[in-house]
Amino acid sequence: MALVHKILAVFLFVVGFLAWGLLMATPLYHDGSPEYPHWQILNYFMAAGVLILLVKGFLMRRAHAAQEADGRDTIEHLRVSIAFYGSVVLAMLFYWEWFWTLNPESETGDAVTSHLVYFPIVDALFVVLCVLIGRRFWQEGSSA
Repeated sequence: MALVHKILAVFLFVVGFLAWGLLMATPLYHDGSPEYPHWQILNYFMAAGVLILLVKGFLMRRAHAAQEADGRDTIEHLRVSIAFYGSVVLAMLFYWEWFWTLNPESETGDAVTSHLVYFPIVDALFVVLCVLIGRRFWQEGSSA
């Protein structure tokens, strides 16, 4: 199981790093067209990453709720809550935007503008959660 945790951690770190890099680099190379070919490829990996983040956030929340009767650790409670609720918000925003972009007829006017607003928020949240939960996976893989 430790190997699976390490693999998931590396996957989240790599996809998170790629998302961060493209988020920073897209304004430098993009020609202004509504096509984002690099993002179209990365979004499939991000979709898998969002599912991993959502499941791990839920499992962390469930495990923490079982331990709350023993005593409260405020910092751990904040970490778990940020991971869980952040991954829920991320999943809602990411899949709503991504499914919208998969429909070629939707890429007109206001839809293109909304992608320019929502996707940077989604990408930033994705990167933060990849680091947070990827670090947790890595620690669980090392301690086992």
